[in-house]
Amino acid sequence: MTRRVSSRPRRACPNVAFVLLALFLFVPSRGVAAGPFPGYPASVRNLAQDVVDAAGPGKEEELGRKVRALREAMFRHGILSINAIPDAIFARAWKEGWKGEAGGALRAVTRVSPFSVSLWAWLIRDDLVRFEGPDRLFEDMRGFRGALRQYAPALLGCAAWLLFFVSAAACWFAVWSSISLFLRARPALISDISRGFKRLPRPEIFASLAVLLCFVGPVAAGMGLGVAAIFWFALSAGYLRRGELLIAMTAILLLAGVFLCGGVLRSIARLTGDTRHGSWLGGEGYFPQSWPETGAEAGDLLSGAGWSDMVKFARARAEMESGDLEKSETLWTQLIGEGGGTAATYNNRGIVRAWLGKKDEAVADFDAAVEKSPSGGPAHWNAYQMYLQLFRLERAARVQQSAWASLRHLAPFEFGPEELTHGELIPSPLPMANVWKNLFTLRGDELRESGRSAFQDLFFRPVPGNRVLLFLGAGWIWAALWKSLSRKLWMHSTCRSCGTRTLIVGSRETTDICNSCRAQVGSGVRGGEEREWRILTIRFHRRYVRACSVFFPGTGALWAGKDFRALIYGVLLSLPLGALTVSLGAGGSAHDLVSDMQSIVIGTALAGVALLWVFGAAWGWRSFDTLQLTYNLALERK
Repeated sequence: MTRRVSSRPRRACPNVAFVLLALFLFVPSRGVAAGPFPGYPASVRNLAQDVVDAAGPGKEEELGRKVRALREAMFRHGILSINAIPDAIFARAWKEGWKGEAGGALRAVTRVSPFSVSLWAWLIRDDLVRFEGPDRLFEDMRGFRGALRQYAPALLGCAAWLLFFVSAAACWFAVWSSISLFLRARPALISDISRGFKRLPRPEIFASLAVLLCFVGPVAAGMGLGVAAIFWFALSAGYLRRGELLIAMTAILLLAGVFLCGGVLRSIARLTGDTRHGSWLGGEGYFPQSWPETGAEAGDLLSGAGWSDMVKFARARAEMESGDLEKSETLWTQLIGEGGGTAATYNNRGIVRAWLGKKDEAVADFDAAVEKSPSGGPAHWNAYQMYLQLFRLERAARVQQSAWASLRHLAPFEFGPEELTHGELIPSPLPMANVWKNLFTLRGDELRESGRSAFQDLFFRPVPGNRVLLFLGAGWIWAALWKSLSRKLWMHSTCRSCGTRTLIVGSRETTDICNSCRAQVGSGVRGGEEREWRILTIRFHRRYVRACSVFFPGTGALWAGKDFRALIYGVLLSLPLGALTVSLGAGGSAHDLVSDMQSIVIGTALAGVALLWVFGAAWGWRSFDTLQLTYNLALERK
C-alpha cells in the first residue's frame, strides 16, 4: 500500500494560545437526528456505516480503505464533513470496551469528519496524555482551529459554552464577594442595629437575629442571586474599606455582564435554531432537519437580507450534498441574482455546473470566485483543475502556484495536490463571516433579548427585565453614597485585629485598627473585668474569623487587609466553580466525545476547587494570625 503523504506543513506555527484556550471551551452541537447519517445519498450513508463498522483495535488498514472509499463518494457529492462518524465510533468503543484504544480509529476519520471540533479536541487531549511528539500535537491544534473557523455550529456552540462559563464564574464571584463582605461588616452592623433595641434586654441578641434575617431573607423570599447579592452589598458598603468596596463594585459590574450574556445567548439560540437536533446550521457536518423563515414575514429578529442569504446558502448546499444538482444550481443562481454573489456562492455553483457538464460556465464561476477572493480559497484549486480538463494549459500553469498554496492552507482538510489526481473539486462551506455579521446585527436588540432570557428569571427575579440594569446601577450608586455618608455619621467600626467595636465618626482606613492594637498592648491592659473582657473579645473574634476563613475561603485575608489579593483569589476560585457548574450533568448516558471531554472538565474543575479552597482557607487563617502577631495579640492562644 502506498504510504499516504501528508499535506500539512511540519512546523509549529499555529496560534497555540488560542487553541489551548478554546480546548476547554469546545461544546459543538451534537446534531442528534433520526437514523444514522440522514439526508445524504444512499451510497454515502452505506459507506459511512461501513467506516463505523470497520473501526476497532488493530483494524487500521481496513479502516483506511473504507475511509478512502467514503471520501471519494463525498467528493462526488460536494460533502466536506460527516460529523456523526466520530461519535458513532466512540460510542462503539465505549460499548465494546476499547475506548482507551480508540485514538487510532478516530485519527483516521479526521479525513472524512474534519469539521468535528469535538474530535479534534479529543485528539489534542490524547496527544497531551500520550505525548508522542510536538508535531502531531501542533497538527491537531491546526485542525481544531480550522474546524472552528469553518463550521458555524461548532464556533457558535463554543461561544455559547464560553458565555455560560463566564456567566457562571461571575455569579460565583458575586456569591463569594457578597457573603464575604457581609461577614466582614457583620460585627459592626450588629452593634449599630442593637442601638435601636436599647430598651430591650440583651439588645445584641435581637440585633443578631435581625442581621441573620437580612442575610437569609432575600433567599427565603425567592429573590434571584443577583438581587440578593446587591442587597447584601447595600447593607455592607458603609463598613467596608476602599479595597473591599472595589470588590463589591467589580461584582456588580460582573452581574451586569451576566444579564447581557443572557441576551447574547438568546440571540445565538434564535440564530442557530436547535442545532443539537440537526437544525439548519447543521448544513455542514450534520444534515439539517428544519429550516427557519427567511423573510420579514417571520415577524421576529431573524429577518433581513443577511439572514435570508445565510438560509438560502445552507439550503443550496444541502441540495448539493443530497445529489439534486438541478435544484442546487437553481438555488445558487437565485442567490447570486439577489445580490448574494460571494466567492463561496460562485465557487459552489461552478462545481454544480461542472458536474452537469457545463464546463465553460463553471470556469466563469470559478474565475469570478477567484476575483472576489484573490488571497486564496478552494476556487483557486477548482479553476486550476478546470483549466487542465479544458486543456487551457497556459492559464493552468499561470495559476498553479497559487492553487497549490491555497489547497495546502485549507485547514482542517488534509488536502494535497499529490493525492487529488482525479480532478476533484472542493466546495465552500457556509461562510463564517456571514454568521457573525448576523449575530452582531442581532445584538443591537440584546437589551430586549436580555430581559426575556432565562438568566433574568434565574438571577434577577422579581426585578422586571427592562429594569435590571437600572437596579444594578442603583445598587452601585447606593454603595458609593452609603460609603461616603458613613464618613459623616456615628457608626461602629470593628478592629480587624482584636474585634473591639468602637463608635466613631469620619471613618478612615486607619480606624480599622483600634488604639490598643496600634499601641501593641496585646491583652496587657489593667487587670479585672476590663482585661477579661478584652481577652474574651480577642478569642471570639479569632474563632469567628477562622470559621469564616474555612467556610468562605479568603475571608481571613480581607480581615488582614489584603483586599487586592483577595480580589484576585476570588476570581481564581470562581473559574473552576464556573467550569464545574456548566459541566455537571453534561456526561449523562450519552457515550460520545463531548460527554467524555466534559467528564474530564468536571474532574479537573473539582480538583481545582478543592485545591483553591484549601489554599484560601489556609491563606486566610495564616494572614489573620500574622496580623494578630503584628499587633502583639498572639499571646492568648488558650
